[in-house]
Amino acid sequence: MATNATPVLQLETEKQPAMTLVHCAGKVLIESCNLFSTTVRALILEGKPIRVDLSKVTQVDSLGIGTFVSVWASAKNSGCDLKFINPSAQVQDLVEITRLQEMFEPVAVRV
Repeated sequence: MATNATPVLQLETEKQPAMTLVHCAGKVLIESCNLFSTTVRALILEGKPIRVDLSKVTQVDSLGIGTFVSVWASAKNSGCDLKFINPSAQVQDLVEITRLQEMFEPVAVRV
C-alpha cells in the first residue's frame, strides 16, 4: 500500500504585531482535525486576534466543520477574536449550507 508523502493539512502560523494569521492548505478531515485544533487552541491562549485563512483548503468533512465550530466557540468564550477568512469555494458552500457565517469575516462586495 502506497503512502501519500504530502500531509493532509498544512498549517503556517504568521505572528504579526496586531494579530496572528493561520494559513491552512489541504484538507480538514478526520485525519487532520486534531492538528488544526491543537495549533489554533494554543494561539487562543495568547489573547491576540486570530484570523484563519481558508483560501487553500480543498475539502472539509463534517468533523472539520465541527472542529471549526469548537475552536471558534473556545476562542469566543476566552474573549479572543477569532474569525475565518478567505473561504475557498468548497468551504464557502459549506458555510452557506450550515449557516455558519457568524464565524467568518465579512467580505466586501466587489462591484
